[in-house]
Amino acid sequence: MLDLGAGSKPYAPLYEEYFASATAVDVPHSLHDTQRVDVFASADELPFADASFDCVICTEVLEHCREPRTVMAEIARVLRAGGAAFVTTPFLLPLHEMPHDYYRYTPSALADLAKGAGLTVTAISPRGGYGGVALGVLQMPFAKVFQKLDALTRVSLYHPYNPVVFAAIVLPQLLYLRAWRYTRRHMTTRLARLSEKLTYYSLGYVTEVEKLGSFGNEG
Repeated sequence: MLDLGAGSKPYAPLYEEYFASATAVDVPHSLHDTQRVDVFASADELPFADASFDCVICTEVLEHCREPRTVMAEIARVLRAGGAAFVTTPFLLPLHEMPHDYYRYTPSALADLAKGAGLTVTAISPRGGYGGVALGVLQMPFAKVFQKLDALTRVSLYHPYNPVVFAAIVLPQLLYLRAWRYTRRHMTTRLARLSEKLTYYSLGYVTEVEKLGSFGNEG
């Protein structure tokens, strides 16, 4: 497993039990805690041999890369035939980690990037719809205030175990997720059409791709 742009490795507890080994990669100038990073390298020039990994995850990284096509090509190169990659990207989210925030991606762009790298798309899924975007906009000022308080007091106030944060941030998101999943499981044809339109307003997308064979030969 390659965790590309791993930062503080927040997803390690989810994937480590499924792989014999996992390698975390990030850039030295990352704004995240990189104490657990194994290799410092740029995503567009990975220091690994071809076909080194069964799986690659790349979460909220591609928007920070000046050459996303090169990054996708590198992901394809280090994947073995039959391997898979899991890529998440933002869409309707604010600027972050400036000045290194270059792009927002539509499903069409993500499919084109994958095709250009010789990868086969198995799914591109929205991360919530209009309701998720609206909720995020409403919660953003509150979240920013608590993040500033964290920095000023050096006390972890912006934490889900803080009852105020839980009530204002965590609980509404949990309720939205439950409603969104319930709606998607119990859709009528008309509701499905409406839901599809509402996902045009999405926080971002989850792209799943496979490497079916060597580039130019997917048999």
